[in-house]
Amino acid sequence: MPRPVSCVRSPEGKIRYLGGGKPNGGVPFWGSKRRTPEARTVDGAGLREWWGSMVVVLAATSADVHALLSQRASGPLSGRREKTARLLREFVDANEDARASPNLRDERVDELGGITALMTDTDLPGDQDLALLALKTLKILSRKEDNRRGFGRELCRAVVKLALTHPRASHAVTAEGANVVLNACYEKENVEYVLQCGGVEPLVRVVKDTGCSMRCRSAAAGAVQSVCFQAAGRCVVRDCDGVAALLVLLKELDRGEGRGGKDSTDTSEERARAKARVVGAVHNVSGDDDAIRLIRVGDGVPALIRALNSEDDCVACSAAGATQNVSRERASRVLFRRGGAVESLARLLGRGGDSATQARAAGALLNILGPELEDGHGGAVSKEGEVNEDEKENDTGSEGTGTGSRRSGRSSGSGRPPADGSERRALGKLLSSAIALTAVWDGLFETEPAFDFT
Repeated sequence: MPRPVSCVRSPEGKIRYLGGGKPNGGVPFWGSKRRTPEARTVDGAGLREWWGSMVVVLAATSADVHALLSQRASGPLSGRREKTARLLREFVDANEDARASPNLRDERVDELGGITALMTDTDLPGDQDLALLALKTLKILSRKEDNRRGFGRELCRAVVKLALTHPRASHAVTAEGANVVLNACYEKENVEYVLQCGGVEPLVRVVKDTGCSMRCRSAAAGAVQSVCFQAAGRCVVRDCDGVAALLVLLKELDRGEGRGGKDSTDTSEERARAKARVVGAVHNVSGDDDAIRLIRVGDGVPALIRALNSEDDCVACSAAGATQNVSRERASRVLFRRGGAVESLARLLGRGGDSATQARAAGALLNILGPELEDGHGGAVSKEGEVNEDEKENDTGSEGTGTGSRRSGRSSGSGRPPADGSERRALGKLLSSAIALTAVWDGLFETEPAFDFT
């Protein structure tokens, strides 16, 4: 246990730590007049931080939780409800902030048998407060990779049943259940279990439910994002109108809409988190060729272009990845060019700082501009801005390319013969050079290079 730091309270109500704040084995001197040259003044936050470190040492551990929850034979849940709730609350209070969680810092695998026993207890759905604490506990435990791998089908089914499909589940319980799914589905086998349990459709319903809080919809979008990292998950999300639901929420966030009134959880921070998750989900689901068409038909291209201009690096990075995927389709490439995506992607190349964002932006530019350089055919667009019918085909190739086999041999729109690909390769070299120059710039200057597209 850390030794207490000697401290005194100043007349202004400040706390002064003696000896420069270093642990010296002394005891607190409340209200003392003692002063030393090394004393420094801190506000109440410093005392709370010190006291918080003391509380963490004394808080319940996952072993304490497991020991208590494993006692199912001791009687029904109602008979040990208060003790269970008190222990879970102690564990959650000490670990809910992942940055300061002692459980996360402890690399040992946690025993999941006790929490599984609680999650599968038939009396738990009738106690929403206890259900919320149980899900928060499971969310904390699911931050560890080894714990996630130990979930199994039974625990995944219990989460879906308690939080996503149960008619009495509160919005808070649903949000925490979605957070558990978000963490658990980092593992492929858990995605399969969630799909088998029918967990995707209720998540999609929450994403598009304007009656839910933004916190709840954000958690559901994050869970969908996690599920869509696997090909099977992308197919299920696509088939249950998940693409349309994600685009509806993204457009709401762009317009500054969403649930308001008495719902104090719809803060700017929560909305920013929701946007990062929903754009990330669109990025992941766009790995499916059929989903690309749904993104275009759902007017998702303009929304992605807006996301490219976001000041949030996470949003811009995911938008660049989605643009790279969606621009594999010829009809979408036309919309990206007309919507100003080329300029936005070029700015991302110049922002620097994140190599993944730059690589995705370069890949998207190569997809959008490369095919036009190869054969001079950029995709005809009518005066009204609609893509011509002969361009409305889902002509997609592998990520990082913009051509399809059906276009081989087509004469160029400019009347010149198709190029041999040298112009496309030259563009690729130019983009690689831009990334390299930005890296050099980052090493020399603190400001971003300026681009003028007038």
